[in-house]
Amino acid sequence: MIQKILEAVVDAMVPYLEPEQLEKLNNVLYINFHNIEVREECYELQPTGLSGNEAKLQMFVASKKAVNRQDNTLKGYVREIKCMLDFLGKDIEDITGMDLRYYYGVMREKRHIKMSTMQTRLHCLSSFWDFLISEELTHTNPVKKVGILKLEKVIKKPFSAEELEAIRGSCENIRDRALVEFLYSTGIRVSELEALDVGDIEMGKQELIVYGKGSKERKTYLTDIAKFYLKRYLQERCKEEKASMEELQIRPLFVSLDKKKKRLTAAGIQYLLRTVGKKAGVKKVHPHRFRRTIATDLLNKGMPIEQVKEFLGHEKLDTTMIYCTVKEEQVQASHRKYA
Repeated sequence: MIQKILEAVVDAMVPYLEPEQLEKLNNVLYINFHNIEVREECYELQPTGLSGNEAKLQMFVASKKAVNRQDNTLKGYVREIKCMLDFLGKDIEDITGMDLRYYYGVMREKRHIKMSTMQTRLHCLSSFWDFLISEELTHTNPVKKVGILKLEKVIKKPFSAEELEAIRGSCENIRDRALVEFLYSTGIRVSELEALDVGDIEMGKQELIVYGKGSKERKTYLTDIAKFYLKRYLQERCKEEKASMEELQIRPLFVSLDKKKKRLTAAGIQYLLRTVGKKAGVKKVHPHRFRRTIATDLLNKGMPIEQVKEFLGHEKLDTTMIYCTVKEEQVQASHRKYA
């Protein structure tokens, strides 16, 4: 096909060029188009090698990436959808509400998955089917037929003042103490903490910008205590890494204690806090509990709930209310004041 195209070009130029010019054109064309293959455009759908289920799943993930869903969230979606599809062994179009009730029943009765975990799993599946409906790849969402799961209301408690002091006293080094104070002061998520570099902290203003779910930007703050321990930790880093504070700016905020000074991952931070908690004799010490604690403390000290919502980066006030535990004595004092 390429030869026919080149011959057509030369023939079209015959009336306008001298013999020497035609020869030159001919040579240039054949030199530049040697080993070039030309194919007709084809607009028909070509098989990708993916099953229908896999292709739909990839489309769903791509749609979530487009709205900046975090990688860990996407992995959770993919893991649950694949688990359900492998369990049922059906094409998506053939899955019914009865199938999902069966799946739910087996997960609960035989695999003893907690109700709260199953609710999260069904939320992932419902989001998947809502996407398929919006793209006109299916017509109904069978998850809706499973019904609403009734969960026992479990109050997730923040740290008490005594527990916080025990945790602080159990930190074996300046890094761990700075990390604990930083988490309590800022109330940030572990994924947000993992991504921070030293240069993200405006030490003079005692503030920093973090990027939360959906890459939403928000500002959070350091207490004087958090600033004190963070500065001491960074000064120690400068000595250990033989770097100036300016050179440290482009390095991770919290790193391992060995010579490699690798960025602490979310899993590493969680392990670190579990170790500190075990030594302190405090159960369930994890990053999110510091977030719940500072939110509750701010509310109990008089910060309006709307401002606590902005501080945490929540979209809905209902979510903030789940985080905050109002102390009973404060309710009693308010009742005496306003009743």
